[in-house]
Amino acid sequence: MEAHKARHGWNKTMDQKISAAIWSGKPNGRGGFSIYTNSCPSIEKFRTIMGTPAGTNDLLTAYKVNQAAAVAKC
Repeated sequence: MEAHKARHGWNKTMDQKISAAIWSGKPNGRGGFSIYTNSCPSIEKFRTIMGTPAGTNDLLTAYKVNQAAAVAKC
């Protein structure tokens, strides 16, 4: 299992980012939570998506957001 996680870039740092997004991030409209910058306008930096066939609160995926989405002006 650990080799599988490592192959997909899943490590302690990734676990910490996922935890931070879920516990202190903002809902992202995709069934998960995201971390945003404190800038104006804010930019999404990390995204989680929740919901699997096994349960609605299960983590489906999580990843660093490489392209900034269009955001409302301040």
